[in-house]
Amino acid sequence: MDWGIESDMVIMTKKDLKKTEEYYYWTGYKHWYPFPEELKTKLLNVYGKEPFPHNWTEQDIYEGSRKIIMDYFRNNFN
Repeated sequence: MDWGIESDMVIMTKKDLKKTEEYYYWTGYKHWYPFPEELKTKLLNVYGKEPFPHNWTEQDIYEGSRKIIMDYFRNNFN
């Protein structure tokens, strides 16, 4: 994924979020597409800005967002 990079900061942008939604759609989670607004808001609140004074890595965002997405659908649609 080509995460938004602003002056050495790695964050999740709306464009990145759209790519993430499409990834889950094409990998077999068609019923999750599009993500509910509540989930989109949560992902952007967590990964849409740097957690000053720390920095996100692409791996942090990928793994963290995957966990949030899986937890969301496991807890809300079972």
